[in-house]
Amino acid sequence: MVVETSEQMIVDKGKAVASEHDLLVLILQEQLATQKAEQELLKEEVKNLSESQQHVIKTQDDMNLKLDDILKFIAKQP
Repeated sequence: MVVETSEQMIVDKGKAVASEHDLLVLILQEQLATQKAEQELLKEEVKNLSESQQHVIKTQDDMNLKLDDILKFIAKQP
């Protein structure tokens, strides 16, 4: 009987360790899912910033061309 009790305790401890392990795995999976979601949001923000930056560059180039035309026009005036 003592052996069975001892073995039962070992089995119970194993279940407790397995249960703790399962809980840890679930926590890590949840954290990983959260990090993946945050990473996707950051990727989208970077994409939006990049597109916005390209728009700003184009606007600056357009303004530079217009200013160059104005300066050329003014330079031609007597």
